[in-house]
Order: sequence, then structure tokens, then C-alpha cells
Amino acid sequence: MITDGADIAARVEKLLGEPIAHLGCRLLEVQFRVEGHWVLRLIVDREPAIGMEDLSAVSELAGRLLDVEDPIPQRYALEVTSPGVFRPLTEPRHFAQSIGKIVRLTLADGFLLERRQRTLRGTIESAEETELLLALEDEKVRVPMEAVRAAKLDPDL
Repeated sequence: MITDGADIAARVEKLLGEPIAHLGCRLLEVQFRVEGHWVLRLIVDREPAIGMEDLSAVSELAGRLLDVEDPIPQRYALEVTSPGVFRPLTEPRHFAQSIGKIVRLTLADGFLLERRQRTLRGTIESAEETELLLALEDEKVRVPMEAVRAAKLDPDL
């Protein structure tokens, strides 16, 4: 029995990333964990917006490939979902995938001390492993990744 789903999630991401891209979608994250039972959750997105037809196509494709390759040794439920409008950004690659989008960041204590506000809202202009360039209303700010305590997309609706 598997107790840590990180290895399986990584294998599934490697298996499904490119085929999902051929559908015009991006595989943003793979989660494999116990939620009463084992759940394999694929979080996918598409520009300008993902729809139910896209989620259905990804689910069908993923189900077929997982049945053939069989990378998971126990029973699980497959879920395919969108990240949501206010999706959290938790890894450098999430920021890179969100260039051009509006984000709300909460800064960790001890960083960018010249700023009175600990929350920034702006457009991601660039994202590297160690730093973001955020365009605020009247300035651009470089934010070290280690300064980001929490982040989520925050579009104008």
C-alpha cells in the first residue's frame, strides 16, 4: 500500500503532460492522496478559459492512458478539474504559467520592508525560480520567491 502519493503523482504527470497538451490544455498539477479513499486529481487549464468539454476530453484521455500504462497499483478515483478563477499559486511554475494575469500576494515578514502593505496586487510580468516581476498600479516590483507567503490569482470580474 502506498503512503506517499508524490512519486505516483510525478509518474502520472510525466505520463499525461504531453498528451494533455495535444488537446490544447495544460496539466497544472497532479495530486494523489487519501481523501477517505485514494484520489488522483488532475488540475488542468486552457487559454482563454477551460470548459466542460475540455475537462471531459482530458478525463477520457487520462482514463485510457492510465488503464494501458497502469502506473497506480491500487484502486483510486480519477478527478479532472479546473484550477478555479482564484486559484492559489504555490510553486514557481504556477507563477510562470500565470504571466500576464493579475495576482494577489501576501508577503512574509522581513521582506520588502520599505513597503507598508504586506499584500500586493498586480500583474505578473515575469517569473523565475527565485524572483517575480510584478507590475503594480504605478510601479514595478521585484519580489523574491522566498518573500511570498501566499499567492492566488485575483482577476477583475
